[in-house]
Amino acid sequence: MKHLTRIFFWLFLGLCALPLAALLVLGPAEAASNQVLASAPSLTNRDGSFNDGVLTDLSDYLSDRFGFRQELITLQARLTAALFHESAADSVLLGSEGWLYYADTLPDYEGTNALTDRQLWAAARTLRLIQDAAQAQGAQFLFTVAPNKNSLYPDAMPDRYPRSDTPGNWQRLRVQLEAQGVAYVDLTETLTREEPVYYRTDSHWNDYGAALAHDAILEALGETGAAAQEPFTTGTHLGDLYAMLYPTGTETETCPVLDRDRTFTYTAPFRSPEDMTIRTESAGALGSLLMYRDSFGNNLYAPLAESFSKACFSRSMPLQLELMEETQPDLVLFELVERNLSWLCTQPPVLAALPCEPVEAETTGASVALTIREANGLTCYSGSLEALDWDSPVYLSLDGTYYEATPAGTGDNPFTLYGPRADVVRVYYRSGGRWLEAET
Repeated sequence: MKHLTRIFFWLFLGLCALPLAALLVLGPAEAASNQVLASAPSLTNRDGSFNDGVLTDLSDYLSDRFGFRQELITLQARLTAALFHESAADSVLLGSEGWLYYADTLPDYEGTNALTDRQLWAAARTLRLIQDAAQAQGAQFLFTVAPNKNSLYPDAMPDRYPRSDTPGNWQRLRVQLEAQGVAYVDLTETLTREEPVYYRTDSHWNDYGAALAHDAILEALGETGAAAQEPFTTGTHLGDLYAMLYPTGTETETCPVLDRDRTFTYTAPFRSPEDMTIRTESAGALGSLLMYRDSFGNNLYAPLAESFSKACFSRSMPLQLELMEETQPDLVLFELVERNLSWLCTQPPVLAALPCEPVEAETTGASVALTIREANGLTCYSGSLEALDWDSPVYLSLDGTYYEATPAGTGDNPFTLYGPRADVVRVYYRSGGRWLEAET
């Protein structure tokens, strides 16, 4: 019995030591998908002082890099899926018939992240200010939303997650966009098809879905879009959600792929569709395009690059609107995925505010705390207000010149304004139907 116990002891010890031995012999494990690995530990901090957390940093480093880590994670995920039909990755939802969903879309699906009336108004107002800035430079503006995958394909979602039967943030925001005159195109109906226009194992639309979105955008501009009518062939794709769940997995899914080579050229160094900025030229007849986009633009930028003679695709967030002055576009297009609509309230664009008419207001004697910093050659003024009407703009007077602030930022009822440096700053807002003035 002692001999058997000794064998199990050494076997257990060997199994425990194997990942560390693999780390020393084979080198550290690579990151999987979008994973960010812990940095190598250091005995000192940047200021030269001793790093009290060096042992914790070492533990995190080894935990992320021990040998066979990704293989063991993949094995655990496959066993969990096979035995319990559950996802072993917090970021991935395991649906039926091979469908995977991004967990960050669950609040939209269940309706647990409803924006307030103020937030909806502020999101639309932010877009209106971007539209005004684009039009001031002679460009059209168009906003569009890429639907969450489970908004289009709810049937394969896990049964334990009930779908909300109330209007979602995108449905509610459209009401405000229309009320405030913001040009937008709704892709939901366009993308509702029998054939899948999203990947089963990825969070994004496929090439055919991107072609449909391209055509809807052109039609909203009064042009004819025919990208979805072109011939597609069958290709393969390794989904981002699949890679998150099974880091060393190699199973691909079939998907539609355009059956010809693209006809645009890159005018700046290009590495991948994930680049922060992509610049193109083509024989397209639609002039110049500046597109602010997220990862859904990875498939969408190519058909748009063919339609516009010159294009710049930016992944900057917050939006860097000085690109409008640099590129002088005929169209400013802003695409945002449904799950991130709250960014319109929390990520104010870097936008030089335009002067506006003065506001007649009552002096309250109240004060507002402002954060003032220099950014992009402008002065950024940001703060928040305790009480104001849900549909009230916020104006700042900078040495007597009035500007409308973007109603976005941090805190309750935030505002942000990029403008000239000023010695005297006052804030104006409406509360209870009355315009009030606050000092800073």
